[in-house]
Amino acid sequence: MRSAFAPVVLPLAALIGSLVRWLMQGSGNVYTALDKRFYVPDPDLPLGWRISPQHPIWLGLEVCLAIVVIVIAVAVGGWMIRKREAKRGRPAILMRIGSWLVAVVPLVVPVAAFQSGPGPTGGRDMLPSEIAGLTSESGIAGSLAVPAGKFAIVQHAGTSITAQLKSGGEAFDAVFAGDIRGAWQGDPHDVTKPMTAEVSVAAASVDTGVGKRSEHAREGYLLADQYPRITFELGKVVEAHQDGADKIAFRAKGKLGLVGKTHVVEIDGTLRKPDPATLGRLNLTGDVLLVKANFSIVISESALAADAGDFDGDHIPIKVSLVLNRSRP
Repeated sequence: MRSAFAPVVLPLAALIGSLVRWLMQGSGNVYTALDKRFYVPDPDLPLGWRISPQHPIWLGLEVCLAIVVIVIAVAVGGWMIRKREAKRGRPAILMRIGSWLVAVVPLVVPVAAFQSGPGPTGGRDMLPSEIAGLTSESGIAGSLAVPAGKFAIVQHAGTSITAQLKSGGEAFDAVFAGDIRGAWQGDPHDVTKPMTAEVSVAAASVDTGVGKRSEHAREGYLLADQYPRITFELGKVVEAHQDGADKIAFRAKGKLGLVGKTHVVEIDGTLRKPDPATLGRLNLTGDVLLVKANFSIVISESALAADAGDFDGDHIPIKVSLVLNRSRP
């Protein structure tokens, strides 16, 4: 008669396959992402990258640990079956069938992961955009051939706010792309003139790529029920210069409202007018501006200070990408 321990072979094979997949991923992630987020190049968007429509299953170590538990459970079940059969002197058919059914389930994990693919070619699992700080220019100057007015934020693939986090030895993006509101008002033709800007985003829209982790971010860190919106208000442009015919690089100061606390931040960014071809690819019309900006917050000086030990590092870099359209008079 076949050994009662034979079913152990299946979850062991599933464990080996899952570990192979995890090693091939190369990201060292702890948590499994059922629809892994990747960024692929898109020069039309403000940050130069967009989220890929390809979302493979990205296995984490926690699912491998769960399979280890199943291996042990099936092995213990085999010992119980053998003991029961020795005592009764006949096969425990139902227990053997049950053992095989439990043993085959973990095979779904590596099979589904490999079938979902390796991710898009050239894709990045964290937003790689960087904006060089202004170091050699001084003063405020710059002009774009766009009429003055109020430019409202457009809900678009190019509109998002991304916080880049490191925790538990893993780096990941927390993306806010839902319900981003606000506007910039000024004269793109002359950035020396006064300008204002207000931006806010729903704290509950945070997406870390893993459901449980996103839920914990909303409830445990951002306290989204108590502080439903994260806000930003432009203060003063301290430096700007022309960076090509249709782009202005700038540095500014502003105020970030996060979890009931206000932070003064310094922003480096660009303001760009897209050409007609880009507007067509973005499916936009009218007077459009594309904004990208970087800033960071010091964890120990924020409302997250009490949880500073949960993070690797002392800063949280934040990348902003906005599509703006001039409001009709």
